[in-house]
Amino acid sequence: MIFDYLEPLKLEEVRPKYGTWMSNQLGSLVTMDYQGDLDEGEFKLAILGVGEDRSSTSNHGCGTGMNKIRQELYSLYAHFDFPSIIDLGNILPGHSVKDTQVALKMVVSELLDKRITPVIIGGGHDMTYAQFQAYQERMHDVDMVIVDEKIDLAETEEVNSGSFLRHIIMHQPNFLFSANHLGHQIFYNDPKHIDVLESLNYDVLRLGDVKQDIFEIEPILRNADMLSFDLSALRSSDAPANALTSPNGLSGEEACQLCRFAGFSNKMSSFGLYEFNPHFDQNNQGAKQASQMIWYFIEGFANRRENDYPSENNAQFTKYFVKLESSDYEIVFWKSSLSNKWWMEVPQEGIEHNKYIPCSYKDYENAMQDELPDKWMKVYARLN
Repeated sequence: MIFDYLEPLKLEEVRPKYGTWMSNQLGSLVTMDYQGDLDEGEFKLAILGVGEDRSSTSNHGCGTGMNKIRQELYSLYAHFDFPSIIDLGNILPGHSVKDTQVALKMVVSELLDKRITPVIIGGGHDMTYAQFQAYQERMHDVDMVIVDEKIDLAETEEVNSGSFLRHIIMHQPNFLFSANHLGHQIFYNDPKHIDVLESLNYDVLRLGDVKQDIFEIEPILRNADMLSFDLSALRSSDAPANALTSPNGLSGEEACQLCRFAGFSNKMSSFGLYEFNPHFDQNNQGAKQASQMIWYFIEGFANRRENDYPSENNAQFTKYFVKLESSDYEIVFWKSSLSNKWWMEVPQEGIEHNKYIPCSYKDYENAMQDELPDKWMKVYARLN
């Protein structure tokens, strides 16, 4: 039972200092004092804190700020049909970091089984490893997206915030299909770490690539099962509550847009926001930023469109064939009349059904100019 791993939320620590929440503030809409077993379909989202920072190598104190974020989050107003949300409280810290990871894995796994999307408020970024492990019993390989200023591929025996991605990639049994990395700042990263991800045909987009056209990032997030977001990816002026933030990084608006893309994706089933450290916060600006990122994830989730996925029997899709003169490939594109979103069809050798991957109209335009889309080639290489 997941409540064995959880410490109930202390309402006095998240309520407004004066009065109470208004009827359309999130604090009045989120269930916070639930008792009993969770039933499938009863809730759509679950807020979950994890106060573990013993393996956050350079940001100790990030395991203490979950309720600071909650205070700001629950003061925000809903301007959409609010999905049913429960706040489960916080993961009880284990005797060791590994114990906490196991507890988080068990809770997230059960929430996934019940079709409840967890919103994890961390905690060190190494908790991404437990978030990932929760997918081990799922029916398909996992696509993940990490947003971080650094690529965490350090060679350490223990999982920590600087090495967790290496442990995910090397995890056995291997159920990882892709680990796409967004927003790294190249001067903070070992070229060998970038080469490792690129050699695996993952999308590795540096900060400038993300900022150049943020709407081109939407297909990457639309294809992800899980998102892990390190607040150090934001510039220090927008998110001061982290020991590692630098003058450059994502803006607050860009971070919120990425979270909205993630929430809007029908495939996205868990979201982790890590490394908020209240010891470095200034006038609650970091807590406000983190809360607004979660708000945009919820707003995107509330506006998901059902049945927006290509298939031969889905009448809302139009199919386009593009024959590339420079190669033997014919690229099949699908466009949704419901959302105007695009997909590409990638063949799998020896398998009757092809794989559909999200793309953008720009990918279609490039194919029309006889350019093989980079997304198509990377997925084709991983499949075949």
